Amino acid sequence: MKSRYLLAGSAAEFHSMKIDHLVDRLEHLAGKLFGIDISPGEKLSWRNSIPSVLEILISAGLGEVMVILEMNVLSNDARIDMLVVGSNPSSPHEPSVVAIENKQWSRARVNPRTQLIVHPGAKRDGSLHPAEQVWNYCRSLERYMPILTDRIHAAVNLHNADTSDIEAIRHPHFRLSKEIQDRVRIYGGDASAKAEFASFLSNTVRPQRAAEHLRDIKHAHVRPTDAFMRCVAQAVSEREMFVLLDEQQEAADRIVRAVGEAITEDNKQIFIIIGGPGTGKSVLALELLGRLSRLSRAAVHASGSSAFGKNLRKYVGSREKPIAEIFTYFHNHRNRTRNDLHALIVDEAHRLRKDSNLRYTKAELRNDKPQVHEIIEAARVPVFLLDPHQVVARNEVGTPELIRQAALELKVAPENIHEITLGRQFRHGNCPRYVDWVEQLLGYSPAPQPWQQGGDFQLLLAESPQDMENYLRFQIALGHSARMVAGYCWEWTKQPLPGGRLSPDVKIGEWQRPWNAHKGNAKRGIPDRNMWPTDPKGFEQIGCIYTAQNFDWDYAGLIMGPDYTWREGGWTSGRNFDTRTGSSNKHDLIRNVYRVLATRGKYGVVLFSTDEATQRMLGKLEIPSLKAALSDLQRLHPETAKQIGRGQFATPVQESFF
Repeated sequence: MKSRYLLAGSAAEFHSMKIDHLVDRLEHLAGKLFGIDISPGEKLSWRNSIPSVLEILISAGLGEVMVILEMNVLSNDARIDMLVVGSNPSSPHEPSVVAIENKQWSRARVNPRTQLIVHPGAKRDGSLHPAEQVWNYCRSLERYMPILTDRIHAAVNLHNADTSDIEAIRHPHFRLSKEIQDRVRIYGGDASAKAEFASFLSNTVRPQRAAEHLRDIKHAHVRPTDAFMRCVAQAVSEREMFVLLDEQQEAADRIVRAVGEAITEDNKQIFIIIGGPGTGKSVLALELLGRLSRLSRAAVHASGSSAFGKNLRKYVGSREKPIAEIFTYFHNHRNRTRNDLHALIVDEAHRLRKDSNLRYTKAELRNDKPQVHEIIEAARVPVFLLDPHQVVARNEVGTPELIRQAALELKVAPENIHEITLGRQFRHGNCPRYVDWVEQLLGYSPAPQPWQQGGDFQLLLAESPQDMENYLRFQIALGHSARMVAGYCWEWTKQPLPGGRLSPDVKIGEWQRPWNAHKGNAKRGIPDRNMWPTDPKGFEQIGCIYTAQNFDWDYAGLIMGPDYTWREGGWTSGRNFDTRTGSSNKHDLIRNVYRVLATRGKYGVVLFSTDEATQRMLGKLEIPSLKAALSDLQRLHPETAKQIGRGQFATPVQESFF
């Protein structure tokens, strides 16, 4: 079982150790227990900061309090520098702890523009206020370790700075929340500050029963508090969701039962839920999160997409900021204790990576442990929801076979690995055969078949991207949501033009539009790439696979580029600007990209190819012409047509996530 911290002992014990020996031991344990390498900067911090706190504890007569070094915050892989553990001065049978954030800053001031803290070594805009940083860690501990609820305080130790050099970031000069003012103290390294720090510690923790309280922290079951899970359950249940269909409901019931059984048995159960586009995988994931939360089970959601994760947080957690902690990313679970969670709900598991090393992870912090192993170990019941045909980049490895093999390698009994297939449609419920038709079209099965109109779903073929835009803009004017998406066949200029405008990179004849923005510009009404799917202003930019995947709209327009074209009775893949599809299975990845993009519209999809031969092939499949459909709209809604003709567009309402 992975440790919750690197090392623990009494203040006197650590004080008696040579600091070089302590640093070496911490570095060794970091690799052994957390599987990480420690940077030179962090070792320097240990060498300089830990002794400064130990000296104060000894001077305050607190040599027998317990000190935890590098305590995991339990909700992710962040760590608290030092956690001082003792008894409540007024009630020795209750624990009292102080989380200490050590900073080597020699001075600090506030950036008036960003309200971040500027200090030696800070990024250009500054850093998060250390009091906010350490209190966020404390809140996480409180939420995941109920025995610490209302029993934790915090201090920021700026041991290299005089109080006068950090006055600007202390209350009342810097406005902190009342909770932080009450529970967090900020100290410099001068003599008077050290005396205040010692007095604070003496009034907050006592050495009586400290070892007993440390043992309780070490062995306490880690789970979100009941109050926190009720908060999550309420947030999920208050959102308007689809009613689960029979197979989704059966899957949810099976998983909830398995989680209930896993409370008392170390009998890990793995669920692999397979479903194509629109079969309700993400809806099922949220419903599971809500049901398990109502039962006070420690359930966490994980995804592999920044845009998807941020929109989930906004969708479910807009009222309660802490709820964002329940929506995590795959790599957040690399240091969890085995079976920390009752359930880990892994949405869009086809986006699993080989490992949890990020692009900017330092070389000394990398390791080769498979990401799927980390996730399986983190929970008693890991639930993987995936669509194997949505693997769209060479670094995505999530398949049912990979998950099953990983489970077997981790000694999960074969009979405890359950595979469930979802077939019913949510997104294209009024035309469930549309996805089958798309798969035939793109070459997953025998030759493309003529389109047979059915239900209210509308598939259209545009003669130009301008016609596509006109039609979708009309649908927006009628109160629908819509986006245009394209294959990654045009270079993406990330830097805006002078004045903040976006470069019109997607050029087809005289028509041109920009890709979705890398960074948003609120003044110009340009959403950033993560909010492009749900911000109504996103219609003015073209989305790609990395911003459109996992989202849908009422109507979607797909521009197929020259990277996937029809030649002599079959599909040919070609070059594009997406380096992530450059591999031996490039053809399959590009085909998967277009399958995803072609299935984003709930009520209608418009197709257009820049390649003449491909456009002719599409024209032979009896797909209705967009021009006729647009004429019908103009005839049925003459006032709307006039407004659009005059350039008067109704401001669309904020679009829902699902």
